[in-house]
Amino acid sequence: MKAAIYRGPNDVRVEEVPVPPVGPGEVLLQVQACGVCGTDLKKIAQGDLPAPRIFGHEVAGRVVAVGSGVGQWRSDDRVVFFHHIPCRSCDLCRVQAYAQCPQYLRVGTTAGFEPAGGGFAEYVKVMDWIARDGLVKIPNGVTDEEAIFVEPVNTCLKGIQKAEIIPGRPVLILGSGPVGLILLQLARLAGGVVYVADPIPERLEAARRLGAADTHDISGHSLLDWVRRRIDPRGAEVALVAAASVQAISSALEAVRPAGRVVLFAQTRLGETAALDVGQIGKLEKELVGSYSASIDLQEEAARLVFTREIQVAPLISHRFGLNQIREALGVAMRPSAQSLKVIVQPGLNGSTP
Repeated sequence: MKAAIYRGPNDVRVEEVPVPPVGPGEVLLQVQACGVCGTDLKKIAQGDLPAPRIFGHEVAGRVVAVGSGVGQWRSDDRVVFFHHIPCRSCDLCRVQAYAQCPQYLRVGTTAGFEPAGGGFAEYVKVMDWIARDGLVKIPNGVTDEEAIFVEPVNTCLKGIQKAEIIPGRPVLILGSGPVGLILLQLARLAGGVVYVADPIPERLEAARRLGAADTHDISGHSLLDWVRRRIDPRGAEVALVAAASVQAISSALEAVRPAGRVVLFAQTRLGETAALDVGQIGKLEKELVGSYSASIDLQEEAARLVFTREIQVAPLISHRFGLNQIREALGVAMRPSAQSLKVIVQPGLNGSTP
């Protein structure tokens, strides 16, 4: 089969590799669509993990083979997967810190080499503990493209939970890429009055179409002045940082009111540092919390929101590429523009389509 293999920093090549063999309890999927996620982009650009690997974890696929002992899944079932599943019995799981569970940190899907997702390939193997607890069936009438959003919507739901949104109170989202636009919709469902800041006017227009109360172009314009004038002189109740920018953290802290809360969603690389006014946290009692990856407790709700289209995900898709165009797909996703939002790789597609 063909697969996009990571060979080093910013070096991804389409090569021929064996289709992964299926063992007891495992399931083999033919990949129908795979979203390009920001965490994949960071790993590819920064070279934090040893090569070779096959990335891609926002996957919709069709079951083509099952191992012995698999009774739940059959050929031609359409599914999405969560590539991490916690043990649900350790001390961390008992306080719902699932993303820190040692079992959770084991990736359970692979197209070959060290497990790293495997969605940028024609076929991907789902290991036994993921096949048991991490596969979700796609209902009729839901496209593969829509279904790939189940995992990212879960991660955003987790961030919204940590934000502790108070209905009727202002929520500020920094960044209106695909994640920011999902957070916008979920924050509105939680009852928040949502405001969005971003430097790309076309993305701000997308935020307004999806229900933002107002938007702000931060390129050359003061965020704090706009927040005080347009939202509340004291600041927003909550801010969610959906932009991978160190400066955005301090801007968010300034933009929330005393005793407000800032949720870091896009800051996922260990070792990255930021200069902060710690008095904002100490004297003004503002809370700074992190949210990373998905929660098994939210699997069903994330799937429901996507499958019922209560969250609109189809409008977030801007580009589709075949597997042979993986470098172009990654390039578009790495360089946000007026024309780009969610980029999807479809192994069966020849060329690219808008």
